[in-house]
Amino acid sequence: MERGATGETPSKCSLTFVIWKGQDVRPGRAKGWDAVGTPIPGNVTACLDEIGLDYKVSGDEIHMPCPMHEARTGKKDKHPSFSINYDAGYFNCFSCRYQGPFVVLVKDMLDLPYGDAVAWVRARGGIERVKKFLAKKAADPKTVDTTKQINEASLALYVSPPLEECSRRYFMPEDADACGVLWDTDREMWIVPVRDPDTGMLWGWQEKNARYFRNRPPGMPKSKTLFGLHTYEGDTAILVESPLDVVRLRAAGFPAGLASYGAGVSDAQMSLIRDHFDSVIIALDNDTAGVETCKRLLKEWTGRGLSLKFLDYTGLPYKDPGEMGADALKNAVRTAYPSVVARF
Repeated sequence: MERGATGETPSKCSLTFVIWKGQDVRPGRAKGWDAVGTPIPGNVTACLDEIGLDYKVSGDEIHMPCPMHEARTGKKDKHPSFSINYDAGYFNCFSCRYQGPFVVLVKDMLDLPYGDAVAWVRARGGIERVKKFLAKKAADPKTVDTTKQINEASLALYVSPPLEECSRRYFMPEDADACGVLWDTDREMWIVPVRDPDTGMLWGWQEKNARYFRNRPPGMPKSKTLFGLHTYEGDTAILVESPLDVVRLRAAGFPAGLASYGAGVSDAQMSLIRDHFDSVIIALDNDTAGVETCKRLLKEWTGRGLSLKFLDYTGLPYKDPGEMGADALKNAVRTAYPSVVARF
């Protein structure tokens, strides 16, 4: 763990909140300062240019491939998995979980001692940034409600899912971590991110357990994206309904799972699959809604540049891939039948 400029070592509790000298300093709590009391640069993008990182800006989020992904995982980040909140200065890779305040990024990218990284950031307008913020706050003393803002720092409230909950779904916490799925400890809910298919920007998330389901914020265009699109590996996609089934697929050795967030697979989602894959195994739920969608996809997407196969549930007592053991799931994928042999 890194030491701050004073030589003291910050600690982290189970919710990944940074505790510094006994104070709660969660990302974004103090505009203009990072989680250990270090200023964010006055111009974040100018600093990224100086470091030599390529990025895209969307609102208050900056997106890019994770600059530490290969060092941490041994693989290059094929997708823009990394984001920085421009205001809070907090960065996060939803794939490899590299995260922290802006000064840590500077330290790692420029290979500087921590104290030198602090000085580097301070020299690039951090103090002026804070002065402007304080002046604005003094002019408008009303408290601003930020509870409905959606950004990567919002996910810092959630943790890696507990082993007990993962075991019930036939996967491990590391499988959930690889897919970006989190857990709300207070309410005992799964937290499933919903992201822009092109930039990886966080649109929001789904909160769900056996008794409760909610999209936050309501009205997210889930039908225009696919869960798993930014973490897949492989050549043949496997399309399921539930994001948690994508995690189950990864645990069984199939890291190219995608989820449509329900049975209503849209043309936009199928087009995304075609853009990234040559073939797809349709593994929707074995119920009326899933079967009807399979019939529609067979009719509308045969001959459109995407090879279709369908999971064969014949003789199997399962409703969806998430209920299958590893051997049953592997066999079902292996025996998936092509669209020319319709079995509906």
